[in-house]
Amino acid sequence: MKKADFITAAVLASLLAGCSTAGNIGKSAESEAELFEFTGDRNYTSAKNAVPADAKNQSAGLSENWWKESSFYHIWVKSFADSDGDGCGDLNGIAQKLGYIQETLGCDSIWLSPIFDCAGKGTANSTNMHGYDTTDYYSLNRLFGTERDLDELISECHRRGMKIIFDFVPNHTSSSHPWFKDAQQGGTRRDWYMWSREKLSWAPMGNSETWFENRGAYYYGAFGGGMPDLNYRNYEVREEMKNVARYWLNRGFDGMRIDAAIYLVEEKGKYSNSAETHAWFRELRAELDKYESPKFMVGETWLSNDRDALDEYFGGGSEFHAVLDFDQGLPVIDSVAREKDSLASTIRANPAENEGYGTFLGNHDEYAGRFATTLGADRKKINLATALSLLRPTVPFIYYGNEIGQKESSMGGDLRLRGPFLWDMAEEESSQPNSTLSLNRTLLELRKRFPSVFSRGTVRKLSSRDKALAAYELSGSEGSLLCVYNFSSAAVPSAQFDGASDERNVSLLVGDSESPLPSFGGNSVVVRNIAPLAFRVYFLGKAGMENVYDDEEYAEGEKYDAEDDKSPVYIPAESMYLRGSMNGWGGTKMRRTEDKKTGDVIWLCTFTFETPGNIEFKFCITDGPVWGANWGTATGANIAATVEKGTYLFQFNEKKQTHSVSKM
Repeated sequence: MKKADFITAAVLASLLAGCSTAGNIGKSAESEAELFEFTGDRNYTSAKNAVPADAKNQSAGLSENWWKESSFYHIWVKSFADSDGDGCGDLNGIAQKLGYIQETLGCDSIWLSPIFDCAGKGTANSTNMHGYDTTDYYSLNRLFGTERDLDELISECHRRGMKIIFDFVPNHTSSSHPWFKDAQQGGTRRDWYMWSREKLSWAPMGNSETWFENRGAYYYGAFGGGMPDLNYRNYEVREEMKNVARYWLNRGFDGMRIDAAIYLVEEKGKYSNSAETHAWFRELRAELDKYESPKFMVGETWLSNDRDALDEYFGGGSEFHAVLDFDQGLPVIDSVAREKDSLASTIRANPAENEGYGTFLGNHDEYAGRFATTLGADRKKINLATALSLLRPTVPFIYYGNEIGQKESSMGGDLRLRGPFLWDMAEEESSQPNSTLSLNRTLLELRKRFPSVFSRGTVRKLSSRDKALAAYELSGSEGSLLCVYNFSSAAVPSAQFDGASDERNVSLLVGDSESPLPSFGGNSVVVRNIAPLAFRVYFLGKAGMENVYDDEEYAEGEKYDAEDDKSPVYIPAESMYLRGSMNGWGGTKMRRTEDKKTGDVIWLCTFTFETPGNIEFKFCITDGPVWGANWGTATGANIAATVEKGTYLFQFNEKKQTHSVSKM
């Protein structure tokens, strides 16, 4: 979960603030230092105490690192499969579609978006029932089904040899959670949250509004007032949240994805990635290691370009088994969209036998739009990006709908990423041998055929003078694979890559069967007759192996043209807002002008900064609690800038999606 979800939660904060006239209730920190003191009962036991010895419905015969050779299907439960016709996806719907996930697609594990009871419930597509606003960690969202439905889903997964993990949200609860309501009244749960007599300026994500007034005091909510942070310097909270994990693992789940992992415990001047955060995850991992059936823990460690900080979450084998790698997906989409190799050093292998990187091309958050929309719904480009994502020695996570090239819905904000799954499209693609769905299935089968290459292998990127080409070698105990990509819309008669192995026995596994095999020599490899937007996979060390996927048709001098123009149509917005960390991600309305030379619409506004520092911002068509279409960098991330004290002019060309920031 990221910024997009806590914007909607801010609405709830305004309701809470309305109760601020009742006077100070309960203990609040007199100074910031008090917030970093430990409280609570060290010997606390949850009323729903769960111990691993009571585990039921468990997977049998799993290896210790089973997840290393798995492929995960990320399901947004509300939108995936509706079994009872109420307009909302549910657990029974998922159970009915396990054959599609396992056989038609080829994934052997599923990750469920939050299924616990939450505050913002509703069946309509326009209701953003994201589930990260938990109101009861021990109860299911009734719209998803019953506990019996869940037990049967888990049992059916295990019967099929599939694994299932849940989305765990330990950082915060909903402001409607009984724990927080008790805390508001100064009850026994007061210290389960963080309270201060003064409004503090903590800004772990650049947002300035993280402390919210309530009854004469302020509480902390990194993701907004509607989702107050739990206090992990309280021993009771630490134990209760470990118990939540045990409770659901005991029901049969094979592991969990942990939301917002870097924000758990704050330290003075360091409100994310703290040593205390790592300490609690070591405690949690110790609980997972008590189970006879091996459990899996993967973290949403949303860090960019900071490998050292990311790798710390493995804890040398004492914290996460895997971390979601936010550095590997966007360069894939960028390379295909710009017809230029942007991969650089972002292709990485799993770091150790018991550590792994989870890679993906999109999820439910504002990390990236659905890449089918970004790439203009062009099947060749979608398939090229799919190959780039799955052909790397990491753990793949496929977000529902991406395997069929599903585009974003017409809804605003992150709802556009959470639309209903298009089952008619999936059925059509399942019968087409060269569809995106068929490609996913083929490449997932290839991963199973060479398990060590993809789970424990190494990667070596080759160099090319042509920036529209890329190649790398993957190596494991079964041998080596050479993967080659042409990002250009033009055919390539001959491509040389330097730094290659010297190999004489070669088989083509994926690509044009009529093209000659590559030639090696002098630490280089030459690949010939590569069609536009094509990719190849060669096995090095053995000749005569079967080609499993050929969707490539090479023609000399060919220039690629899409079958029809599926590029997004540009429609000028009626309004535009500057939204950024300088105003807590609220909106500053921009003025519409036109470039006299080009006729392009230019949006303008000024903003005055009282103090120098680093800022992040985007341009958005709405100023409401739910985001509309928004623009940041070329990959969709927030735009970063450093400002001095003074007034700055922000300009945005909506059509070209370019911007400038200049001091006045």
